[in-house]
Amino acid sequence: MKDDGFMKMIHKKLPPETELAVEMRCREVWACEDIEQIKAFCIDLMKNHARSEAVLSTAMMRVIELESRLSAIKTPTRKHTGIHRVIWWIEQLQMHWKYRKVTKKYPK
Repeated sequence: MKDDGFMKMIHKKLPPETELAVEMRCREVWACEDIEQIKAFCIDLMKNHARSEAVLSTAMMRVIELESRLSAIKTPTRKHTGIHRVIWWIEQLQMHWKYRKVTKKYPK
């Protein structure tokens, strides 16, 4: 997934039908004189928002989990037998020699 792919998905324009439905609902609320009906609408809106946040949060966690699994699958596995083990020991010796060389320069 590209870095900007997710943000484009979130900030995508709504279809005209949805925009029209939202605009009609907004005008209906503006025209409403009954406070109780507006309060009920506000409560429904808050509950719906909480549900939407929960769904989005769960979906994002799932995407992160799947991306981490994919990256783990794509990383090459290191073999611990044969020549690979010898190379590993050589790397360990080189690091040890570098460490000893640095600690000799800076005694305690």
